[in-house]
Amino acid sequence: MEMKEILAASTALGFDILSHGAETYRVEESITRMCAAYGYQNTDVFVIPSSIVVTITDDTGAYLTRTRRILSRDTDLDKVDKLNALCRQICEQTPEYGEIIARLQEIEQGPVYSMPMQYFGFGMISAFFTLFYGGVLVDAAAAFVLGVLLKVAIHQLEKLEASSFFVNIVGGAFTACGCYLAVKAGFALSQDKMIIGMLMNLVPGIALTNAMREFIAADLISGMIKFAEAVVTAIGIAIGVVVSLAIFTPFLEVLLV
Repeated sequence: MEMKEILAASTALGFDILSHGAETYRVEESITRMCAAYGYQNTDVFVIPSSIVVTITDDTGAYLTRTRRILSRDTDLDKVDKLNALCRQICEQTPEYGEIIARLQEIEQGPVYSMPMQYFGFGMISAFFTLFYGGVLVDAAAAFVLGVLLKVAIHQLEKLEASSFFVNIVGGAFTACGCYLAVKAGFALSQDKMIIGMLMNLVPGIALTNAMREFIAADLISGMIKFAEAVVTAIGIAIGVVVSLAIFTPFLEVLLV
């Protein structure tokens, strides 16, 4: 392959890995190994959670640089695993550019969990964590229903392209109000345990884990960015819960008296 094709293919691979929630050092390593497999040992890669910069230099000193901007990211560890496997395959077989791009598109367009399955997942997480934190079966049943409704609300906000910070605020507020109403209506007993159980759907656990892994790998900039994202997410959840408990819940108390 020509140098520009290797640069484009390796950057595309790194872009997909990073946009699905992988650590920056994994992206840098994948791009470097892929370029080395095609004979380009002198490769400089700079990755932060929102950008990739790759420079390839050949034996004559000629070089090319490509930059990709990551505007949105999600967490899809299944695709990260498939992309890692593809990287290893590329390094072993050195296929042509068209084949690499086709495989990347195939992985990107691969099946995802259906919305009913995602609703069910939110409900089960809410129910099991409610039990884990000391709730009883009626609390878990109510948390399951509210967890499904929480995912419905989040999905509608995502369709409107609402910011993640606003989504977390609404999610926290919905959780607190929903649990209050469930207890008030007699469908559940432990409001606090239900709130904690439902909030497990929103807690940025993977973001915090990746931030710590970035720090351990000495990628301090990426670690600080991901840690800041996790903190902002937690702040949004806290704002929603606190505002709901401090304002909406007393207001509902007056209305329901």
